[in-house]
Amino acid sequence: MNRLDVKTSKLHIVATALLGLFFVPIGLLLIINGRFGIGLLALVMFVVVFLLVRRGHRKTVRYFSDEKLVRNDGKSFAWADLNRVVNQIRTRPGTNKKALWRTEIQFNGGEAAWLIPLKVSNYPEVRDFVRSLPCEHTEVNV
Repeated sequence: MNRLDVKTSKLHIVATALLGLFFVPIGLLLIINGRFGIGLLALVMFVVVFLLVRRGHRKTVRYFSDEKLVRNDGKSFAWADLNRVVNQIRTRPGTNKKALWRTEIQFNGGEAAWLIPLKVSNYPEVRDFVRSLPCEHTEVNV
């Protein structure tokens, strides 16, 4: 393997942009019309959603190569610094069904790269690669 690209969906970015097209004008209109609290709340809610989506996108893996892993924010991590792989499992509310929420590939120094299965179209291929990484593999309930 020279390079394995992680094919992520751009739906969350498009949805956030559409949300902004709604919340920003409505928030500003409410502020202009004297409903300062509600308008400010709408703008703050959009900013929080935007920052969460941006953080998730930046920490997601862009590609794997023989030498390193590269995230969407451009940071790269050498395999020599690999610490462990943590599968974060979430129990669905009202049931006992467990589902993989996110896989964190952790490196020395506290840095990590994320894989979110529902956003990766080539997840089976990526999952097989991650399972073959020579490090500790653990599961954590979140």
